[in-house]
Amino acid sequence: MTFDEEWAQLKAEAATRMNLAAAGDGGGSGDGDLKTSKAAWSRAATSIAELRGDLKKATVKLDDGQAGLGGSDNTVTGFVTGSAQTGVYQTWRRYLNLVGRECGEVAGKLRHVGNDLYKNDQAIREAFNQQVTKPEEPVPGGGHPSTGGR
Repeated sequence: MTFDEEWAQLKAEAATRMNLAAAGDGGGSGDGDLKTSKAAWSRAATSIAELRGDLKKATVKLDDGQAGLGGSDNTVTGFVTGSAQTGVYQTWRRYLNLVGRECGEVAGKLRHVGNDLYKNDQAIREAFNQQVTKPEEPVPGGGHPSTGGR
């Protein structure tokens, strides 16, 4: 499915949900037009920002669990299992960092959409197609969790 097809499907589903929700209070026009508000975009941005905060807390817990087993601890990295554990830790830490940065990027875009209430779908599509957050190079021997460690 192409991006345009997926976007059209999402809009149609959202319009259907909005019309069904509005039908109960007599506020639905039934014409399929999707109405939006700054508050809805703001709530979405806030939810994504909260997820970013949760990821930061998870990273702190991961770091706490790593205490005494850090990459600078040669007694651990001198063993195969210690080196493997350190590689897994570094990989997950980077992955959580990446997802957190992506959440920040998406939250910013959602806020921007809400603040400006983009004039058309093309402007929204272009904003979300611009991917600023990029994964870092894999840690040597660590890989990336989403690729099975490759």
